[in-house]
Amino acid sequence: MESAETSANPQTEKLILWAVFFLFLAVLAFTLSTYADETERLEALGLSERQKKAQLDALERQREQTARYIERMGRDPEFVQDQARERLGVAKEGEIVIRIEGGGVAGAPLRVVATVPNPGAAPAVPPAKGPGAKAAPPKDKAAKAAR
Repeated sequence: MESAETSANPQTEKLILWAVFFLFLAVLAFTLSTYADETERLEALGLSERQKKAQLDALERQREQTARYIERMGRDPEFVQDQARERLGVAKEGEIVIRIEGGGVAGAPLRVVATVPNPGAAPAVPPAKGPGAKAAPPKDKAAKAAR
C-alpha cells in the first residue's frame, strides 16, 4: 500500500504553523494586557474601598461621641451648666467670670477680663469683641466698689 501524502506542500505547513504561533502570541498579549488593566482597576477599587471604610469609621466614632454627649446632656444637669458657661458665656447671679483672651495664638499676649454680673440683670455675660475690647462696665455700686 502506498502511504498517503500528509501535505501537498511543506511550505504551506510552515506557513500555517507560523500563523497559529502569531495568533497564539496575539491572544496571549491581549490577555496579559487585559489582566494588567483589570489588576490596576482592582487595586484602585481596593484603595477607594479602604478610604470609604476609614471615612465610615470616622463618622461612626463621631456618631457615638455625639450620642454619648446627647445622653449626658439629658441626665447630667451639672454638665449642662458647664457647657452653658463654656460655650455661651452664661454665669449665675453673683458669680465673677474671668476669661483669658489671646491664649489660643502662640506669642499673643494674654488679657484677663473679669466681669461681675448685675444682680438684677440677665445672667448672660456678653463676649468681648476684638483684641482691644473691654467688658461692659457694671452699673451697680457694689460692682464698682469691687473694681
